[in-house]
Amino acid sequence: MSSRNPLRPSLIVTVSQRLAMTPSLLQKIELLTLNQLELCELMTQELTKNPFLEEIPEGADSPDGMRENTGESGQKEEPAAKENDDFDYEYFFGEYLSPPQWDREYEIPEDKPSFEAFLTKTSTLADYLSWQVQLTEIPEHLREAVEFLVGNINADGYLTVPLQEAGHTLQVPEATMEEALSLVQTLDPPGVGARDLQECLLLQLRLAGLENSLAAQLVRDHLPELEKKKYKDIARRLRCSLEEVGEALAVIRRLSPKPGSKYGGDDPQYIRPDVLFQKVGDEYLVILNDDGMPHLRVNRAYRRMLLKGNNLPKEAVSYVRERFRSALELLRSIDQRQQTIYRVCRVIVERQREFLDQGWMYLRPLLIKDVAHELEVHPSTISRVVSNKYAHTPQGVIELRRFFTLGVENADGETVSSVYIKEKIKQIVDLEDRKHPLSDQKIAALLSQQGIQITRRTVAKYRDQIGIAGSRERKASLF
Repeated sequence: MSSRNPLRPSLIVTVSQRLAMTPSLLQKIELLTLNQLELCELMTQELTKNPFLEEIPEGADSPDGMRENTGESGQKEEPAAKENDDFDYEYFFGEYLSPPQWDREYEIPEDKPSFEAFLTKTSTLADYLSWQVQLTEIPEHLREAVEFLVGNINADGYLTVPLQEAGHTLQVPEATMEEALSLVQTLDPPGVGARDLQECLLLQLRLAGLENSLAAQLVRDHLPELEKKKYKDIARRLRCSLEEVGEALAVIRRLSPKPGSKYGGDDPQYIRPDVLFQKVGDEYLVILNDDGMPHLRVNRAYRRMLLKGNNLPKEAVSYVRERFRSALELLRSIDQRQQTIYRVCRVIVERQREFLDQGWMYLRPLLIKDVAHELEVHPSTISRVVSNKYAHTPQGVIELRRFFTLGVENADGETVSSVYIKEKIKQIVDLEDRKHPLSDQKIAALLSQQGIQITRRTVAKYRDQIGIAGSRERKASLF
């Protein structure tokens, strides 16, 4: 019988692989997600915090002079003996002691566009409403309900959640939600927080002091007849003249059916393109935009201090080493970020050349996983590269993620992008008879005649994504 106790503690050595989320790796991930403006801000902050970093003066004669390590006499200076230094920085980080030059192997075209005139961005409706809520005296028992309702208002300004459902979610009576909604509906722009078109127009009339006007009566009691343009029937029922109905109609037409549309939406944004796709001859160059970006290198004086560390107290040597490591890691992370963005953009240019030459109708299907496979990196790396970054192209300033789109196989066996299909749907709708708009099934049939086989439900999904209403809503109406 064995005397071994299975519960007896023992030492077991196993070999396994795991990913350690080191500060260096976290920094690389963070830098990948930053756009050009955010990267400039981070570099400026690091420049002020780390004495080992310095900005290369514009027009410096030898930007990579750090490789030479010359002393005051101009003769090459050999590194001093480093009794207190057990790490060979030159061996591991030598190529990062000067600013990277890999992206300057080509000659930048003289007609490179200026990035000084950036686009502008207004605050979104959600930002504007939240700002108003913060400045409004709201009873404490209503604050959570008000913030919840504001968070459920869409870009057009309409409330998208039923009050009963909202009350159930927050565990408060529906009467409390009604009180909160009344407060939300007093915010700017007039009509915000409405649950339908009728309520939206009535809110605007009430705030304009026209709550008891003929225009309000038309909206309240005769909106369906207005949409059908039955003006004579309305005048007869209300025992008023057509002229009076026309005047009230003019008031209604000045109201906004989508009060939130002027906030955000398609307004231009404050951005600085991270990369330029420049056509030179028959080829496209990928040029990383470094306009306004500080060019950093390791400070010469502090580096000599590290090399002669045997003359410093141990505490000072420890501080100097840590700052030096931090500076080198930042330079290496920035360099790797730039190289990764460059490689991804090269693939985009190769795959989307027809789009760059001819426009959106020629955008080809492209998946993040395909680019990740080609570059032998994880798909999450590609996602971080294309997130919140823009390219200046012959087709305008475009967010990198818009180059990635799903595809549908046509009758010829070729794969066309969803963007191409959406453009086709838009063309079909633009040419339809407004009095007899096409149903989704009819649009699908017309696309089928052009070799694009998609279902009615797919047409409806794409139509919603590009902001085209259904056939009923597209009928010519008053609004």
